[in-house]
Amino acid sequence: MGKFKNQGDPILTLAEECAELIQVITKKYRFSGDSLSAWNEIPTGKTESRVESLLSEITDVQYQIARTLEVLSSGEHTE
Repeated sequence: MGKFKNQGDPILTLAEECAELIQVITKKYRFSGDSLSAWNEIPTGKTESRVESLLSEITDVQYQIARTLEVLSSGEHTE
């Protein structure tokens, strides 16, 4: 997520991060089946294992959930 994690609409960013999490999960099953050990594979052309990608995306989703809750509870979302 990097340097842009606090930019833009937090609700839209949360949806985007959820989509990225879903993509990591579905690609694992599409290309590696349902074997639990496949989470440790490093896909061709990638530098991190599937489990590392999964954990990274989960962290991004958690951050955006917190950001969204902060905005919604502060009333900033109303104009």
